[in-house]
Amino acid sequence: MKRKKIVGKWLLATSLSAAMIGGGLTLPVHPVSANELSQQVEDGQVAKEFLSLVKDQKWNEIYQLFNGNLQKYYSKEEVPQIFQGLTATFGKIQTFNVQSNVNNGIHNKVTMLVTAELGPFSFVVNVDKSGKVDDFHTEMATDPNQFSNPSYNHPENYSEKQIQVGEGEFALPGILTVPKGEGPFPVVVLVHGSGPNDMDETAYGFKPFRDIAVGLANKGVAVLRYDKRTNTHALKSSKDPKFSIMEETVLDANLAVSALKSVPEVDAKNIYVLGHSQGGYALPLILDNDKNHEIKGAIGVAGPTGKFHELLLWQMEQSIKRAEGMKAPQEQIDQAKMELEVYKSQFSMLDNPNYNKDHIPAEFQLQPAYWWFDLRDYQPSELIKKQDTPMLFLQGNKDIQVPAEQLENWKTALKGHDNVQFRSYPDMMHFLVNIKGEANGVTEYSTPGNVAPELIDDVATWVKTGSLEEQEHVDLSIFKDYKKDAYWSEAFEWAVNHGIIKGFAKEQLLKPNQPMTESQYLNVFLRYTLGQDLKDESVKNLYTLAKSYELPVTGKSNHVVTRGEAAILLVKSFTDKKMTEKEAIQWLYDHQIVNGYTDKKGNNPKNYQSYQAKKPITRADLVTMFYRVQSM
Repeated sequence: MKRKKIVGKWLLATSLSAAMIGGGLTLPVHPVSANELSQQVEDGQVAKEFLSLVKDQKWNEIYQLFNGNLQKYYSKEEVPQIFQGLTATFGKIQTFNVQSNVNNGIHNKVTMLVTAELGPFSFVVNVDKSGKVDDFHTEMATDPNQFSNPSYNHPENYSEKQIQVGEGEFALPGILTVPKGEGPFPVVVLVHGSGPNDMDETAYGFKPFRDIAVGLANKGVAVLRYDKRTNTHALKSSKDPKFSIMEETVLDANLAVSALKSVPEVDAKNIYVLGHSQGGYALPLILDNDKNHEIKGAIGVAGPTGKFHELLLWQMEQSIKRAEGMKAPQEQIDQAKMELEVYKSQFSMLDNPNYNKDHIPAEFQLQPAYWWFDLRDYQPSELIKKQDTPMLFLQGNKDIQVPAEQLENWKTALKGHDNVQFRSYPDMMHFLVNIKGEANGVTEYSTPGNVAPELIDDVATWVKTGSLEEQEHVDLSIFKDYKKDAYWSEAFEWAVNHGIIKGFAKEQLLKPNQPMTESQYLNVFLRYTLGQDLKDESVKNLYTLAKSYELPVTGKSNHVVTRGEAAILLVKSFTDKKMTEKEAIQWLYDHQIVNGYTDKKGNNPKNYQSYQAKKPITRADLVTMFYRVQSM
């Protein structure tokens, strides 16, 4: 979960610091009519005019562009205060241009990329059907091209439609991703982490909710994701004096579940809720508020179990320790320590039994103050004990925001419940992406990636069958040719324990240097891609599936695949792009999937010759490539 800012007044910049939200890829969900296109163009002009007035500080004219909803919450005199944080954070606006303009069913959502004195940012304006501004907020400036398309995304296997969550002035835009084929399908509602998240839960170079939606849809499970209330209605929400986690997260999650009851494509008796981070933290409240018992099962992913403010202090303390270990500039460390002391001082008031949500001290600066005091005594691990809904809890072991021990806390709280399962992932970080090496809070957040396919496999299996097979960790030291420090050892451990490749049990060998045939390559690729859904591993079925993926195979099952052919296959498998052998090899170099062989001087020139394209691809080489691709 991410840090909230200390603010005296509500600031536009809060949404940037609280969630690091970016603009990004929006999947088209319906054809745009001529009238809609004309309206979008007009609304784009409204948004540009609005930001031009902000730049020139023409407060009266800005207020005239507010619709009735927004004017109900803000007076004309309050307009300059709204933009104080914007100027303080970014300085004066210099230039701006429209980055995207999307009709999401509630608004035309216009995102503009802004350059300012102190750095770029995105400014999002929600324009209503009358051409007036209903709300707006800032987001972290991002390049839409930085988000990678997951290898398991096959758009031909699903369709998407707009769904409205809730009614009235706080209605939210959503997208339902529906598998193609004969329904109705089980469906999963995705509930966001902290901060004003969009429906993809966009942050840094990640879109975890987009990944989960397309991943599950490819496995026969529908998914509903929606923009959070604090994203679509940021300004109006900030004016609620009793804004709590109920308004922020819980009520809308239950409304999303209810919205699905009348959708013909989904099975109304098989509605599941998946909460990530703060969404997992709020899961017991969502279940408690499910008065009509509409939720079939609940999935908590990287969800904390204890008090929110105690976890936040732990996060800050750990961040300082990592910064010291990485020899960060001392002034940065000192600033972080000062901020920590401020939070400790604030939380001492929060912990004071003399105060409560109806009696908040004037000195308490964390906003919204009511939110903090309302949440003060809530402990998810206590409320969850009273619930008997089937549940699945998932946790990454390389999560530095919600540590792996939290999974053990869920286990303790639910001891004796026979309809709950737990699973951990050794290489997964907070945004559900597998990473190589140790997490340090910097590298893993600055490297774009996709949700790990094994998590999607597990969620799909649990939703469709109600249970997961218990994991058995394979210790590779039982194989006589296993070498702990070999370049392929970590990759082989990952692949064997995820069922992607198997050792030769009778011989007790891994045979890392054995060349791979074409059918063996396909078997490894399809186990990686389909997971437990690959029921038929016959050669005939492997080639049938290869044809559906349009893989450039020879059709000869015993053909020994060369390293060059493997490069072409791998690039086509994971990017759906057709490349020449040299282009594919260069792609592998560019994405640090391979290093090539060293020359006589011990250097890695990383060229076509050093790749040695004509050599057979070995089990060790192929597994290592797959391991590095999934860690991208």
